[in-house]
Amino acid sequence: MSYKRILNNIQEQIKANDETPQEELMEYKKDFLEMNIGSLKAIMKHAEAILMSLDDSSVKNNLTESWLQGKIAITEDYMRTIHDFVKYVPSDDDKVSAGCGCGGGKKNNTKPNVQKQSQAPKQEPKGKSEHIHKPQ
Repeated sequence: MSYKRILNNIQEQIKANDETPQEELMEYKKDFLEMNIGSLKAIMKHAEAILMSLDDSSVKNNLTESWLQGKIAITEDYMRTIHDFVKYVPSDDDKVSAGCGCGGGKKNNTKPNVQKQSQAPKQEPKGKSEHIHKPQ
């Protein structure tokens, strides 16, 4: 077999394996779907394991830690945001409006952002972000 023929065969195989942009997008979405389902199952499994262990006094004692309540509250808020988005946002809606709720996406507020003259703009420390995630 000549090199020219080998090269032509390789080029034909590459062309046959090329995906259209739409096929690539579908594959990309499929990968995210599988990862997200796996993560949700892991979250459910861990939560169920804790709840099933409530008879254990050390588990109950560990659940009284104040720092843990903060983590659980944040997790509950994130899960509620995820739940509400997945269940109630139409699939053709602008996905930019979802996310952390910081307002960086679609603006629902029609009032102009007017600041009182007596209030100086808040300055963030250099190198640090005070970005706080809040549900919309």
